[in-house]
Amino acid sequence: MNAQLKVLVADDNELMQTVMKTLFDRLLHLPEIVVCANLKDTFTLLKQRPFDFLLLDINMPGGDSDPQSVREMLAIQPQLKICMFTGNDKGLLSHLYTEAGAIGFIQKDHKIPAALEEVLKSAFN
Repeated sequence: MNAQLKVLVADDNELMQTVMKTLFDRLLHLPEIVVCANLKDTFTLLKQRPFDFLLLDINMPGGDSDPQSVREMLAIQPQLKICMFTGNDKGLLSHLYTEAGAIGFIQKDHKIPAALEEVLKSAFN
């Protein structure tokens, strides 16, 4: 897949950050991966430097990522591809986030690798 994409992983769980970094390394060619653990730091990073892809956990300490957060992030970086990442029920929430501009929605379950690969292919191919 595309070389040297700049990826931001926003998830408060260190194990999940490590798992996702490993998956991005496997699926992309030489990605630049940055991690953060809360919504405030996510906004700060988006204001400081450009990213191609944001994997955004919905439930984080200090504030959850709601559809309005997605809109605000896209106002900062309109070209950003945002994919929601959650243990919440995808069926109940995905349409709210895609209407706000997210390009995908990955459920935290055993299908993460295949779901991430599908989202990345659809975003960058």
